[in-house]
Formats: sequence, C-alpha cells, structure tokens
Amino acid sequence: MPVVTNPLSDWCAHEFQVSRWRYLIFCNTASLYPVVTEARGVTDEDTLIRRLLAALRLNLADGPHAFAYERWIAPGGDEVQWAPIPDRSVLGSINDLIFAAKWGLRDGMSAVELAG
Repeated sequence: MPVVTNPLSDWCAHEFQVSRWRYLIFCNTASLYPVVTEARGVTDEDTLIRRLLAALRLNLADGPHAFAYERWIAPGGDEVQWAPIPDRSVLGSINDLIFAAKWGLRDGMSAVELAG
C-alpha cells in the first residue's frame, strides 16, 4: 500500500446484511470512526467512494461535527485510499461496530442515526 499522507483519507469497508438489506460500513483506520450506508447500487470503486463521501457529508456536515468535516475531510474528499485491516484488534473493533449497527438497524434506526 502507498504511504498514507492524510490519515483522514485512509478507510476500510465491509458489507453486511440486516434482514434482506445490504449495508456498508466504512471505518477510518486512524480513528475507527464508522459510517454506515446502504449498499444498494454500489457496483464499482467510483460509486463506493461517492457513497462514502455522501455518507460522511450526511453524518458530519449537517450535525455537530460540521467544523471538522469542513476543515479536514471535505478538502481531501477526492483522496480516498482503501486500506487493509491492520491487525486483529482493529478487526475485532470493526466487528463490534457491525454488531451494534445491525442491532440499531433492526430497531428501526436509520444509517444516519447510527452515527449520532
């Protein structure tokens, strides 16, 4: 993998299913910040990146983290790097985030509400 110049641009993604619906969870490798969105319509890397950026904008730009989004994420929005999961502890944390997301989605929460 190339050297990460901006740790906010380094993401890993995983698909999971709740009932009949497919979802994607994106996790920033530096912070483990999770972003959940529907997987419907994602067929290539370009669509995957656009879905991540749209989900970040929904979760951050319109909420209490608008400053962080405008300052650090939006300027580097075209710089998304996919990263392998670095170790087992990070994988375990991502699995915990997926479990929590499944629980919330089954309870009727939207993907955006999961980040709140």
